[in-house]
Amino acid sequence: MNDNPNNNHRINKPSSCFLFKKGLMLCVLIVFLIVSVEGCIEKTGPITTTAANLSTTADSPDEQYRYVTDMRGVQVKVPKDIQRIATIDDGFVEGVLTNLSEIDKVVAIGSWSLKRDYSYSYTTIYGSNYSYVHGWNTMKYLHPWLNETPCINSPQGNIISYETLADVNPDVVIMRVGDCTIGTSNEEKITKTISAIESLGIPLVVLYSPSYFQNSDLGTMRDEMRVIGQLFGKEQKVMVLADYLESTEKMIRERTRDIPDNEKSSVLYIGLSPNARRSGGAGTVSGTDTPESYIIENICNGRNVYRDTGSGKLLNAEQVMALDPDVILLPTANGFHPPRELYEAPYYQNLQNMRAVLNKRVYAMPWTPMNCARRTEYPIDMMVIAKACYPDLFSDIKVHEFALDFYQDVYGVNRTTAEELRSNQWLDWTVESDF
Repeated sequence: MNDNPNNNHRINKPSSCFLFKKGLMLCVLIVFLIVSVEGCIEKTGPITTTAANLSTTADSPDEQYRYVTDMRGVQVKVPKDIQRIATIDDGFVEGVLTNLSEIDKVVAIGSWSLKRDYSYSYTTIYGSNYSYVHGWNTMKYLHPWLNETPCINSPQGNIISYETLADVNPDVVIMRVGDCTIGTSNEEKITKTISAIESLGIPLVVLYSPSYFQNSDLGTMRDEMRVIGQLFGKEQKVMVLADYLESTEKMIRERTRDIPDNEKSSVLYIGLSPNARRSGGAGTVSGTDTPESYIIENICNGRNVYRDTGSGKLLNAEQVMALDPDVILLPTANGFHPPRELYEAPYYQNLQNMRAVLNKRVYAMPWTPMNCARRTEYPIDMMVIAKACYPDLFSDIKVHEFALDFYQDVYGVNRTTAEELRSNQWLDWTVESDF
């Protein structure tokens, strides 16, 4: 059909019969076109029609989706309007989702640490007992409804239920490799897990935590946050979060950069895991190629006294004594470990002559259940380490107040809630000692 108006002058007074037949044919043609267009519309969506040219435009199915490149380098097609999210991690993803106001879309989780209420009791050489109770993942406290959310992992944390995952029918699965839930030690298992999820036809976005990379800085966390932000079209907002988290790192570097080698604090980052004691050791340590050592040496400008590589390395009491650091840091390790445990527990009396113990320079890291990799709260970790190493350089910063500001800035909570979060991470000792 030619829409050129200049063709009109070629028609010279046609007969009424011809006009009738032509009009009838034109009507049939129009009806055929309308039916044909409507048949297509059933597959492609609604159309809009303009009187000027009778053209039709349809919303392409691809316009309802976006492509996000995950940390494998794989382009993943996800809905633009994500409503149902399944997470397989230990709290990092939920922390970012909380900041982005997308956490309410989580319909399944992959870590029981988001459900559990932890408590620990200790016996001293004096025959007394003391306890720590209500140690919660920060995400459990902020979002108690997660306790009712299906967990697609086994309570032991090593068997994913793909049936449960399929039943919750998420729009996307966000999986973080390097957390305790999906560790880094078995590459074949990681590959099989990825293949099994993708075989369900569910979009899978894979993140790699700093623990996945050897000799890695924490910059990969920025990449993780960027991918999460892109899922919701909120890359700019999530980069504001990344900049905020990195600002603590920059501040610490600025203050510690000029410390000469002979004045650097020596640090032992040791997990007092009961499993280590059952194996005949005193604890497990982090080597020079771990994110923990990176914070100690490259950010805080201290010196990791354990000069081998690897994480979770078992040391006996004699090996620990030989290291004899200035500072001892006690992370979460199959339980919470306060300094008092090292000072007063019967099973650690053979370590009492260490400098850090004698000088009372032993510090508990924030309670972080399933802490195989850093989470959004890692700036609090850095401040504990920095102030423990160089109290004079950070005398103007109180970690107990720093933590409150952090929770309020990152999670948008009020001061009362921030104080509860601090208690849930068993950081009340920072208040008691004005640390």
